[in-house]
Amino acid sequence: MSEPTAPPALPAPHAGSAPSQASVTSTSAHPVNLRSSPTGGGAVLRVLPRGTRLKVFAEAPGGWYQVGVTEPTGWIHGSMLQR
Repeated sequence: MSEPTAPPALPAPHAGSAPSQASVTSTSAHPVNLRSSPTGGGAVLRVLPRGTRLKVFAEAPGGWYQVGVTEPTGWIHGSMLQR
């Protein structure tokens, strides 16, 4: 009679493969534009009040963050966010 073999090990997850969902706050200095794309030329979807709490869903080159409350809704430049 042969001994049972163990199931194969699952591969370890890659660090950084899933976007972090860090919590950030929009700057308290002034309202912030929530944009449709990660550029200063992206259409303004809405203006967020000072101190709005958000989650980060993704990052883009140039210091842009895809943010939202429960799901990604737009992009804000990192200079407009406080951690």
